[in-house]
Amino acid sequence: MAKDLEPWGFVVAVSAFMIQLLTFNVSLSFGLYVIELQKEFHSGLSLISAIGAINLGVQLGAGPLASFLMQKTSYRKVCLLGAVLSSIGLSALPFTPNIPYMIAFYGIITGFGYCFLYVPSHTLSGLWFPRHMGLSTGLVTSGSALGGILFPMMIKVIIETYGWRGSMYILAAFNLQTIPLSALLRKAPIQRQWERNNNYLSNRKATEEKFGGKCYDEYVGDPVFTIMDSVDREKKHEKHHKVQSSFFRLSRNVCYHLYIINGTVWSAFFAAIVLILPDYFVTVGLNRSDTAWLMSLQHIFSFLGCIVSGFVSSHPKINKVALLVFSNFVSGIVTFAYTYHVLQTFSGFVALSVFGGLSSGIYLGLLVVILADVVGNELIGDGMGLLMFASGIGTVAGPPLGGNLVDETGSFESAFYYNGTAVLLAGIVLAPLTLRGLIRRGKSRKYSVSSFTKQDPSTK
Repeated sequence: MAKDLEPWGFVVAVSAFMIQLLTFNVSLSFGLYVIELQKEFHSGLSLISAIGAINLGVQLGAGPLASFLMQKTSYRKVCLLGAVLSSIGLSALPFTPNIPYMIAFYGIITGFGYCFLYVPSHTLSGLWFPRHMGLSTGLVTSGSALGGILFPMMIKVIIETYGWRGSMYILAAFNLQTIPLSALLRKAPIQRQWERNNNYLSNRKATEEKFGGKCYDEYVGDPVFTIMDSVDREKKHEKHHKVQSSFFRLSRNVCYHLYIINGTVWSAFFAAIVLILPDYFVTVGLNRSDTAWLMSLQHIFSFLGCIVSGFVSSHPKINKVALLVFSNFVSGIVTFAYTYHVLQTFSGFVALSVFGGLSSGIYLGLLVVILADVVGNELIGDGMGLLMFASGIGTVAGPPLGGNLVDETGSFESAFYYNGTAVLLAGIVLAPLTLRGLIRRGKSRKYSVSSFTKQDPSTK
C-alpha cells in the first residue's frame, strides 16, 4: 500500500490533471470558433466542423504511434514532444490564410501534439496507483472537464477583445506550460519493476551463452540450465514470446473488440455534439454569452461526473461496465431531447446540459479503469493506443456527417436523431459485458513484469 501512495505519484497525477486542463479543452472549445470561421471563410458548417474533427481525430487516432514511442523512449519524452508540436501548431494559427492551412497546423500538427500529451500522461497516472486506478484516472480526467468549465467563457472574452486570431496567441501561451508539466512525469514503480525483470532475463540469457549453456542464477545460487535444457528453453522462449505478443493477445480478446466498437461510436457522437451545439444554440436564438455559459455548465457536470465515476468505480461491488452503458443510454436520450420544442428554451437547455455533462463525465472517468479490467495492466499502453486509433476514426467521421445532415436538410433535428441513435447502439454493443465474470474470462492474463515471471500481487 505504501508504494501505491508514493509522494511523486501525486506530482504525476497533478501534472497529468493540468495537462488535460490546458490542452484537451482547446479542442472541446473549438465549437465557439466554428461560428467565427464560417463568417471568415464564407463556408458551410460541414467544412468548418471538419477542421475540429480532424484535430480530435488525429488526437485520438495517433494513439498507436504514441504507444510505440512510449515503448521506444519514455513517457516523459513523448509528452515533451507533444508539448512542442502543439505549441508550434497553435502559434501558427493567427497567420491562417485559408482552411487547408488551418487543417495542417491545427488539425494535424496540434492534433499530434495533443495525442502525445494525452496518452502518456493519462496512462502514467493510472500506473502510479494500480490499486486505486479508477479513482486516480477519474480525478485526472476531471481536468479536461474543469478546463471545459473555464475555457468557453475565457475564449468568448478573448475573441471579443482580440478577435479569433489574437485569441490564438493567448492559447499558445497557455499551451507552453505543458513543457514543464511534462518534465515532471517520472516512471511509475511498476514500470521500473518491468525493466528490472526484463534486464534480468536478458543478462541471464547472455550468461548462458557465455558459459556454454550452463549458469548459476544470481538470486538463488542454484544451477538452472544444462546445454540441452538451454536449447529447449530457447525454443520455448521464442514460441511463447510470439504467442504472447501484445497484438496477438489483444486480437484474441472479444471483450476488447466490443469495447473498441463502443469507443469508436461514442467518439463520433461526442465530437459531433461538441462541435455542433454552439451553432445550434445561436440558431435557436441564444446569444454568444448564453451559448458559452451553457457549454461551461455542461463541462461543470462533466467534471462532477468524472469525480463521481472515480469514487464509485473504486467500490468492488459496483459493476463499472453497467455504469458506462447507462451513461451511453442517458447521452442518447438527452440528444433526442434537443429535438423537442418544449425543451428549446434556456431553462430546457440548462437541464439537458446537466444530464449530458454528467453522462459524458462518467464515461470519460471510466475509460481507462475499464480498459485495465479488459486487457490487464501490462497491455494498457497498447490497448489505449489502439482504442484511441479507433476512436479517432469515429471522431473524424462524426462531425462532418452531422454537419452535412444539417446543411442538406436545413435543420439540426436530423443530426440529433443520427447522433442519439449512434450512442444508444454503442451502449447496446457493450451491454453483454455487464455480465459479471465475462471480462475476467475473456481478457488476457495480467502479467505485471513479463510473460515469464510471477504475477505481481498489486495487480490482482
